[in-house]
Amino acid sequence: MPDETAHEHGVGTGSMRSAPPAGDASQTTGTTSGDGAHRIWVRVILVLATVLAILSIASIWANRQLMNPTNWSKTSTALLRKQTIRSAVSGYLIDELYANVNVPGQLKSGLPPELAPLAGPLSGALHNLAEQGAERALELPRVQDGWRKANYAADQALVTIIKGGGSRVQINGGTVSLNLRQIVADLAQRLGLPASVAEKLPASVANLKIVTSSQLGLVRSLAKTLHALALWLTILTFLLYALATFLARGYRRSTLIWVGSSLVFAGVFVLLARKIGQGQLVSAITSNASVEPAANDAYSVATSLLVQVASASIIIGIPVILSAWFAGPARWAVKGRQFLAPHFRERPGLAYWITAGLLALVFLWGPIPATRNPLEMLLFTILAFAGAHVLRGQIAEEFPDLPQSTSTANQA
Repeated sequence: MPDETAHEHGVGTGSMRSAPPAGDASQTTGTTSGDGAHRIWVRVILVLATVLAILSIASIWANRQLMNPTNWSKTSTALLRKQTIRSAVSGYLIDELYANVNVPGQLKSGLPPELAPLAGPLSGALHNLAEQGAERALELPRVQDGWRKANYAADQALVTIIKGGGSRVQINGGTVSLNLRQIVADLAQRLGLPASVAEKLPASVANLKIVTSSQLGLVRSLAKTLHALALWLTILTFLLYALATFLARGYRRSTLIWVGSSLVFAGVFVLLARKIGQGQLVSAITSNASVEPAANDAYSVATSLLVQVASASIIIGIPVILSAWFAGPARWAVKGRQFLAPHFRERPGLAYWITAGLLALVFLWGPIPATRNPLEMLLFTILAFAGAHVLRGQIAEEFPDLPQSTSTANQA
């Protein structure tokens, strides 16, 4: 971007041109008007790209959350690690156990005849103790692993149907559900009930329907639309950024700053919207104050992946801003380029080695998922080396002086 740097410094080929004749004032006015309209179009493109960036972040989050069984199972397991969620889940599981097992009858069969009338009261008292025991059991790695596998299987079934992997009969007549039967069976054994009780539990116990057969068609269409939006909105956003930068001839550096600022703004906007939405949504769906802590925890965990995607937008935008600033006329930026100039002249490959070192640190750090994905890592590498090449060329053009030792030798 030497042309813009020179323009901002007031030097270069543009400053050597003579002023237009007085008779060409109308032509000058027309050119200025054209430049103004041109800049307006660039700004319109950047605003549109910012809106699409916000929509892209939301669609990427939803797609990765719903259409990736691994992400779904990780999120659900993180939910179970919250005390408020474990309390709610344990209550549901024990209710399911009592609804499918004659607990008073089991207790009565194990009591002496004279104590048989106490089976009912003991069953009620045991219910509260069972909920506490179930909540502690849900902290165990084995139980959480069963929960993770059940959630993975449920989401995998949904993704398979959405992608057309199931037969027509499965799509028309199937139901996607979260099967927690094994966890209920484990809890029955932990409560001291006979092993035969766990074996006789019906298949429908603790079987939460996620999508019914009548909803599969709609869900499939929505999921495919969501997947397409996540892909094409992202592509269109970056195409608009590229178009704005291409059209901004003469002020590309400042446009790049706006591109980076747009990415940062989109990420910050989504994070703020998530925070505001938490208060609005939780209060709207929970009328019981005792359930509100669990709803807040569920919202926080469920949108944790959204935080990652929004943070990625911010992390990508900041280097764009800094690189564009470093190529500009700011005093410290000029001093930095002046400092690097003799080193780059003496060691032409130094710029690329510095870039490679910085990339290695970022990839080892892995602040966002994209820095751990091979294809996206390759894209970042190409862009970083292209930027290093452009900056190296700008510095060579801006500070072409030979090192002092070389100029002295030539004079001798």
